[in-house]
Amino acid sequence: MRQSPTSPWLVFLTAIAVIFGLYYLWQGFRTYLQSGGLGVLEATEQAQIVATATAVNRLEASRQVTLRPTSTPIPECKEFTVSVPSAIVRDTASTNGTIVTSWNRGTRVCMIDRAPEDNEWFIVDGNPETRRIEFAYMHETVIEALNPTLTPSRTPTPLSTVTPLPSDTPSRTPTPAPTATIDPRATATPTQTPTRTPTPTLTPTNSFRSA
Repeated sequence: MRQSPTSPWLVFLTAIAVIFGLYYLWQGFRTYLQSGGLGVLEATEQAQIVATATAVNRLEASRQVTLRPTSTPIPECKEFTVSVPSAIVRDTASTNGTIVTSWNRGTRVCMIDRAPEDNEWFIVDGNPETRRIEFAYMHETVIEALNPTLTPSRTPTPLSTVTPLPSDTPSRTPTPAPTATIDPRATATPTQTPTRTPTPTLTPTNSFRSA
């Protein structure tokens, strides 16, 4: 009898199955070696324990990281100038302090602030040529502000005027005229009424003239 030829597709699928089988066998063998011969459950638990320990170690390591110090901001500098022929710069806010240097009139000074221990002294930069601040002290009588800020004069506030309240002026009460008191024992004196005097009547006189 004549045998039928093998199908190429069957050979191809068989080869793929063999390759995948060898791959899974190799993966299982590697897992077995990594787990030390443990089963699947034991290997899973061990992996969880290792992962947890790793996370804890990372957390502790992050806590132990030393923070780097932040850079200190440079204080603001106010422009002052030397107002005397020669100004002494000292290392402390006192006339007993060690002399650091001296500056001539017109030298610009970087004034930082007033000294907290003595308000009559200024904190200045003792070496302005460097990029860092070297604290030194100068008395307020030897330097002055380069651009002094005008201080507004104090305008006195006018006092409020007091308005007197109107007072009640008493009205003038008229004084009653005195009334005559009649004595009941006095007799009334009759007043005479003047009589009218008759005026005499003139009688005309006839005059006779002779011829």
